[in-house]
Amino acid sequence: MFRLLAGAAVVLAFTTGEAQAFERPAALDAPIDLPSAAPQKFTRNVLAGDKVRTSVFVPSYRVSFMVRARASASTTDTRATAETVLSGAEPELIQAITDRAYADFVERLKAAGFTVVTPDDWRATPGADQLKTGAGQIEIQTMSNLGARQSYALVHPTGLGSWPESAMPVNLGAVRAMTRDLDATMVAPRFTVNYAYVQASGGGPMAILARGAQASYKPMIHGGPVIGGFSMEPWRVRVGQHGGFFEYKVDGSLEAPGEFGLVQGDRGPARSTAAGGQSVDTWESRLGYVGHASAVGRFEVDPEAYTRLALQALALQNQVAVDELRKARR
Repeated sequence: MFRLLAGAAVVLAFTTGEAQAFERPAALDAPIDLPSAAPQKFTRNVLAGDKVRTSVFVPSYRVSFMVRARASASTTDTRATAETVLSGAEPELIQAITDRAYADFVERLKAAGFTVVTPDDWRATPGADQLKTGAGQIEIQTMSNLGARQSYALVHPTGLGSWPESAMPVNLGAVRAMTRDLDATMVAPRFTVNYAYVQASGGGPMAILARGAQASYKPMIHGGPVIGGFSMEPWRVRVGQHGGFFEYKVDGSLEAPGEFGLVQGDRGPARSTAAGGQSVDTWESRLGYVGHASAVGRFEVDPEAYTRLALQALALQNQVAVDELRKARR
């Protein structure tokens, strides 16, 4: 079941009507092909006093699935908004995607030469009983920043609890004890799956030479960055959260392009996501303007296609993290 956070009354973004029986998409059991090469430019922040060991343990892994987004911009007397909502990515589906992505991360760590401590082994260390974790159920988190508002479903692999998303490193002492006892580095990735770029901008006061307010959405499965406003990793991936060794920011999004369903706008019939973008501008051809313009899109995903593309985006994020770990290994 879902747990609501921060007044997230927008859970209706997930589904309307009665829940459908979960049919496991074939993509969950198929090999995952990386959609593109990882970018080469990063912003890194190495934390003193810790280095990457040849052994790692993964007590936490979280995927944030965007389920709703809204952006708004204004001039003096006009306003433009773009709003989207995701449908069809049911809780069972995103849980299964997260489980598969977590398994892929472990596989890639091993392929890179790391020894991955099993959950049974790291849970047996003295520090493990000090970890503060939740039950691990799916949570809805809503964030706002500079006129943009997004809602995410936070999902953890089955069997791994949810960690407190706080600026305070509440698990720092436990992680340090476990790192020492295991002679292993803790890795706790936080990754993202978005389904669209939603943007808005205002052109300042209306005048003959001024632009109006613009808003748009463009369908695209991609990984991050997450809007700031919660947790410790806005715009970054903190691979060793709560006592880890470094964080990094990829310059740009990690994309898994392809059609993943239909988008129903407020104009005309539903279209494929490959051609489903929309934009509005309150300044119409500079011949006049409207007081308010909006672009609305309801995204209905095809579970098979969405699963395949989401796993590609997550596998690419997994590979980027593993590559960074390998570079920093002592």
